[in-house]
Amino acid sequence: MKPLFSLLLLTCILGASITQAADVEARWYRYYDDKKQPNVTDSVTSDHIAHGYDELTAGMQVIKHVPAQRTLTAEEVAAAKAKREADAQRERDDKQLLRLYSSVADAEHARNRQLDAVQLRVDFSTNSLTSLRQRRAAEAQKAAVFERTGKPVPKDTKDGIANYDKQIQSAQTEISARKAEQDKIRSDFAPAIKRLQELTATRTGSSPAITKP
Repeated sequence: MKPLFSLLLLTCILGASITQAADVEARWYRYYDDKKQPNVTDSVTSDHIAHGYDELTAGMQVIKHVPAQRTLTAEEVAAAKAKREADAQRERDDKQLLRLYSSVADAEHARNRQLDAVQLRVDFSTNSLTSLRQRRAAEAQKAAVFERTGKPVPKDTKDGIANYDKQIQSAQTEISARKAEQDKIRSDFAPAIKRLQELTATRTGSSPAITKP
């Protein structure tokens, strides 16, 4: 029993010593330069990182060795900083997006609501355009009757046709503008919907769904 007890006691003592050594705070940092000369300082420099270094106690006992690491170039440092900033901005954007739309369906509903509102104006202008074309055709028929009989077309008939032409042009311009507005709404919502799909896929572990406007 005594040998076994002695062995257990020795194991406990060694374990306590290792734990104590691991808890010792480093006071000095030593690295060996390219000429194998030791350099000891009270802080870690880029040379320490590039060569690898030892953490030392106040009594110059080694606590641990830190392997050499390649020093980043200025371009790499700048790229890493830019990535951190971009990631932080993306996180802020995602939070703002989720405050606006709780889901893909929510964003699509908001998009469709705007599209429907603009479509009402397109339909109104389209109906007006049809009516204008019919009235212009009626005036043009009147003018044709005068021309067939060799009589001059009355001024009010000419003015009416010219006025309808202007109104028709205005209605066509309005319809084109409203359709362009719808295209812009789709374009504006597309990135938000795509990002919401990505966020949803990340949470569920599935591939992003492809939706159509």
